Amino acid sequence: MKGYIFRCNDKTRQEVFDLNLFGEEMMYLPVVKLIQPEDLLFLYDLSTFEFSGPYKPVGVGAERIVPGAWKSGFPAQIKFVINGEAKTIPFRLIEKVIKKYHKGMYPDMELDEGQVKQIFEIIKNL
Repeated sequence: MKGYIFRCNDKTRQEVFDLNLFGEEMMYLPVVKLIQPEDLLFLYDLSTFEFSGPYKPVGVGAERIVPGAWKSGFPAQIKFVINGEAKTIPFRLIEKVIKKYHKGMYPDMELDEGQVKQIFEIIKNL
């Protein structure tokens, strides 16, 4: 089981949950296509610095599942369902678990099994 962190902000968050759809930039499409049913998905809000999840993927990741979502800005997409254990927490609580950052600004999308377990334990114990 791996984990994947998607991003949103105050302009995209509502659409994420209205559509039950995560999206990323096209450069992430090969990674989004690797997501398996047993994997867990997370959301990092760049506006509030909140981290939420876990969410469960539905189907497979693909290009433009919902073509006009986010004004076509995030074409690497996957549908999700809200897991009953999903919580929203301050990112600082899991910051130490993240090993890599993209351009030093936000967490790398891919999480290994050990990271997923650590994050799940933090979320579960709150």
